[in-house]
Amino acid sequence: MSISGSKADVVAGETRILLINPNTAESVTALLAAEARRAAGPRAEIVAVTAAFGAPGIQTVEEAKAAVRAVVDALRANAGCDAAITAAFLDPGFEEATALGIMPVVGFGRAGLRAAGAGGRRFALVTAGAAMEDAVRARIDDLGLSRQLVGLRLVRAGVRDLISDRAAHRAEVLAAVRACVEQDGAEAVLLGGAPFAGFAEEIAAEAGALVLDGVAAAVEAALDARRGS
Repeated sequence: MSISGSKADVVAGETRILLINPNTAESVTALLAAEARRAAGPRAEIVAVTAAFGAPGIQTVEEAKAAVRAVVDALRANAGCDAAITAAFLDPGFEEATALGIMPVVGFGRAGLRAAGAGGRRFALVTAGAAMEDAVRARIDDLGLSRQLVGLRLVRAGVRDLISDRAAHRAEVLAAVRACVEQDGAEAVLLGGAPFAGFAEEIAAEAGALVLDGVAAAVEAALDARRGS
């Protein structure tokens, strides 16, 4: 594997992106991996791994904090990769994994929020997990995006409900996205959380809006980090 970090290396597919699911649900890892591979195409290999221990779906700040060690362990076990994505909305383990200096690390939540607010556009967030709302708003503020946020809507379904049967909650998610556009005036809507991976592509046409789920943005950020841009 080349280690020059050139753009040609990325285009040639020599970049290996480590995608870490910080929860223990293999079904979520499969959703994340499929969407990441769609976004990366031939530019990179996606190495998807599931947390070895922890919660089956991160619903609280405490569970996010508990996932840190699993993320760090996964990074160390896959040190031959070129960049990593910690794929939960609060980016558990992002700071700790970055501090190791093994490879560039991208936070899935940070990447999604930045993509939603790109170019100064007004955006809204649809997510699950009411217990994490304050932490999510604090992250948006830390990123300097609070003034662009025009709506934050929590679906009734919990994170683990979405993991268990996402299709059963499709109508609720779609209605929330439409409300963000029609009532809040959002120019883009971010679906915040790993269980939403690939859902944006599925419902965007019906929603009549730009809908993002953060996976593609995280992949692009990882490729940019590999190039050193």
